[in-house]
Parts: sequence; C-alpha cells; structure tokens
Amino acid sequence: MNDPNPAVQTDHIGLEILSGAECDSLLASNQIGRMAFVADGDVVIFPVNYRYINHTIVFRTADGTKLEVAANHRPVAFEIDGYDTDAKTGWSVLVKGIARYVMEDEEEAELAELDLRPWAPLTRVRRWVRISPEEITGRKIV
Repeated sequence: MNDPNPAVQTDHIGLEILSGAECDSLLASNQIGRMAFVADGDVVIFPVNYRYINHTIVFRTADGTKLEVAANHRPVAFEIDGYDTDAKTGWSVLVKGIARYVMEDEEEAELAELDLRPWAPLTRVRRWVRISPEEITGRKIV
C-alpha cells in the first residue's frame, strides 16, 4: 500500500522542494514577477505584471531591453515569491526558459482578452512577450 504522506523532499540546505503542481498553482495565482537576463554584459532584473497561461508566462512591454531579449529568443529567468514575516515562512518559484516576442495576430488577439495592464501605470505598453519554460523549480521555507 502506498504511503499517503510520502516524506517531504528537501534540497541540499533543507528547504522543502515544491512539486510541479504546486509551482504551477503559485504561478497561476500570482500576477507580479521578475524577469532576469543578461543585457550588454550586465545581469538585469525587471518586475513585470504577468499571467500564466498554457504553462507559459505572458506579459506586455514597451520597446526596450525586455522586448529586444524576446525578439532574439534569449534565455531568461523568471521568479515569483512570497514571505510571511510573522510566521517566518515563504516560498519561491524559479522559471528558466526562452523569451520570445509574440507576433502572430491570432495569438495577440487571444492574449488581448486577458486585459493585462502594466504594473507601472505610466508605461506605454505595445508588445506581448511569452516565456516558454524549460525548467520550473520551487522551494518553501517552513
């Protein structure tokens, strides 16, 4: 008979490893994340307002560095997290993948239905970017 409560898996420092389903759930239930990549020899990180759809991350951006990375199909990291200061518990989900600029009219029309607004109210948003995950991992501090 299978054990209904298998031992919790931990990483090399003792943090609980989140399952793929837990990572998917956290990605789907949050809307602000950070995209990291290398630009002009420097590592940069930018907050973005996103949605997790069909196991991909989508967000809107104006012309600039993020769009350039996507247009060139470059590797990126995307991270979300949460922390409860009173309970001293938290979690983090890290996505590694390739960013691409969404150019097909059909796909843009489908994404436009999301009514996704930028996290910074003055941003002039014009373009869609999709991050296709190659790896998704998560950890929890308990």
